[in-house]
Amino acid sequence: MKLSADQSLPMAPYTDAPVFSVFNEHVKACMAKHYSPVMLANPDTQGDQHFLCEQQHVADLLGYLDTLTGQWQAQHELYVTVAKSANDQLGQQALENLFYQAGFHLDAREWLQRDYAGLQDNRAFDTTTFRRVKQTGHPLCTLNNLLAERDLHMDMLREFSCRSDAHVFRYAFAQHLIRPGDRLLDCACGLGYGSYLMSLNDRLNNITAVDICSESVSYANQVYGHGKLHYETLDIDCYADTQFEPFDLITSFETIEHVKDYHSFFKLCLRSLKPDGRVIASVPYMWVDETGKDPNPYHFHEFDWKKFAALFAEYGFVIEARYHQTAPGGFKLTSTPRRFDKSSVDAGEIETEWLVVVATPDLTHPLWQSQQSLAYSNPQYPQASLPAFVDFDAGYHNPWLHRQLVQVGQRIEDADIRRRYVESLLASGAKDHCLLLTIQGYSLEANPAKINAWLDSAEKALDQVEQDTERHPFAIRWLVSLAYLSAIKCYEQGDFLRAKGLFQRVLDANCSAFCPVLNVKAVEACFALAKIALYEEQREQATVILNTGKHLVFEATAVFKQAVEQQQDQIGEFLWSEMAELFDAGALLNKMAIALSHNQSTSHILRQAAEWEQNKRFGLFNLVEKYRKSSDLTVQADMQLVAQSFVNKLVAKAMNLARRDNIHIWGTGVVAQKVCEALAKKGVQVCGFIDSQARAGQQFAGLPVITPADFEAESAAQVILTSVGSSAQLAKPLEEQGVACVYLA
Repeated sequence: MKLSADQSLPMAPYTDAPVFSVFNEHVKACMAKHYSPVMLANPDTQGDQHFLCEQQHVADLLGYLDTLTGQWQAQHELYVTVAKSANDQLGQQALENLFYQAGFHLDAREWLQRDYAGLQDNRAFDTTTFRRVKQTGHPLCTLNNLLAERDLHMDMLREFSCRSDAHVFRYAFAQHLIRPGDRLLDCACGLGYGSYLMSLNDRLNNITAVDICSESVSYANQVYGHGKLHYETLDIDCYADTQFEPFDLITSFETIEHVKDYHSFFKLCLRSLKPDGRVIASVPYMWVDETGKDPNPYHFHEFDWKKFAALFAEYGFVIEARYHQTAPGGFKLTSTPRRFDKSSVDAGEIETEWLVVVATPDLTHPLWQSQQSLAYSNPQYPQASLPAFVDFDAGYHNPWLHRQLVQVGQRIEDADIRRRYVESLLASGAKDHCLLLTIQGYSLEANPAKINAWLDSAEKALDQVEQDTERHPFAIRWLVSLAYLSAIKCYEQGDFLRAKGLFQRVLDANCSAFCPVLNVKAVEACFALAKIALYEEQREQATVILNTGKHLVFEATAVFKQAVEQQQDQIGEFLWSEMAELFDAGALLNKMAIALSHNQSTSHILRQAAEWEQNKRFGLFNLVEKYRKSSDLTVQADMQLVAQSFVNKLVAKAMNLARRDNIHIWGTGVVAQKVCEALAKKGVQVCGFIDSQARAGQQFAGLPVITPADFEAESAAQVILTSVGSSAQLAKPLEEQGVACVYLA
């Protein structure tokens, strides 16, 4: 394994070989500072290679590579990772240009780590990885031939410029939205570099990339094509006549301004996008000169936000997100910095260089009615026989709603847009009432009249489900979710009688008939019922309820064991991680039971209960505390890996933020410090930390620490929450004020 993460070196070779190649013993000695010796070997000229070297050895390495035969270079993959070394003479631009002249392109994985907004032309990276352009004989494999045609098309992975950065980053952005098992269509792919970047996403099934230029397609297939990616020639204006199998994702970057009839692209989407699919598209924003026309001779149309958004509405799309991108060096905004900012879909015109839109079909729209009769498939679960808890086709009236609205990490991310879409579905008479009402309930404003109206609708829907004696397990899943949420709303309003009835519906629903992890809601319902019993001075009743909940934990564990024995966890791998929540909920019951057995006062127990709920600690942090002083080095190493995984996930989510210019980290522990350090290595500066116990003038990691009360929530602010159990609750009021929050709940 890699010994040091300081230089962002690859953890393993990008080839199938288990070791990296080093071309002489001196280089091997230098790289042994970062890798175990067993991962470093002399070159094997019979197969694919991933070389390592420090920048001081680049000239020698390129000289060595020139000795390899042309036949070998045409048949095998060749990567080179260059690490910074002391007293390097080359800047980043000179280093990249040296490799481009030597027949390499920037490895696309570099863009999965780079922060677009933080890039400067005098940038310097700890490491840079390149991939050799296969010398297949195609004329564009030679850089001089490629540059001669640059005005027509360019491989942006073979150029160092702010404009190429902008083009490549759009594909890097899009690949984050690829969902497990997705089939992707990339329109107007050009020389194929962007399709290649997206194809490296492990979640992807495959990509079909199309372009009008046969020479571009030939180059792309030879240089970038592989088992999950192939390129085809297609006339852009004939998109509407294609006969593709439906795709899960269609990307279109700077396409429709080149099309004489841009409606053909949207007609393609109607024919070739699944009803729960996505479109990610971009256009230049009002690239016009003093005549009001776009000076680019290959552009037939100009777009502003109103026109672009109207096209999506015309073809029945819900716009999930809107982004604005800029880069220096354009004819319109010549000196603007690199920015990729998210904006409200309801905002008016905003000056920018490129508009980027993420959209999904509006399943209430007439144009999408026939497509919903297609045979349903969820690419994440392609197996012929599925456990009930992932059998969406059998479980929903309209299974296409699942990835749009339900699946976290795949659904419409913006809560307000999701709410509006749900309300339009309810108004249209969509039948999955419990599902839709649950989603609507989580986005309700703190308005008693609206909450009571929603509660009435929810109870009617629950009554209808309970009247069905042969309901599908998915009906149980949404009955439980809706009843639990309704009970919580009543509890918060102080309507304990109504809340008790709704919590009892959760307990009566037989959660295990759907999935063992659904019992989390039942156990949490017991905790809430026990609190109500305490408020009503029924301590013995509270104890009975707590014991009922603890018994549910054991019953659910037995069902989980059966599911594992039936290998259901091979399909629903989330079962293991989500069972942790069941024991977390059980821990709450146990804490209250202990407090009752110690005859603590009711008021004291209820005060503690609120604290327990805000600080669920199953898994990461209680184990870290337990073993913090352990002399067992293996245990310490394991906990470091767990904590680092948590940090890595937070940082990865933070790097997906549309803006990263006003970040605060909530917390002042080890995780908060590590997140701050990791962001700094990616060029992202943190403004400070938030801690409820902050003292005046306190600093942490050299930055100010403020209390939540002192934090001025702004729509442009971003907060990273490092707590495990309470982050979702802490984030809610911030998100309501427009703050972008990053957390793992």
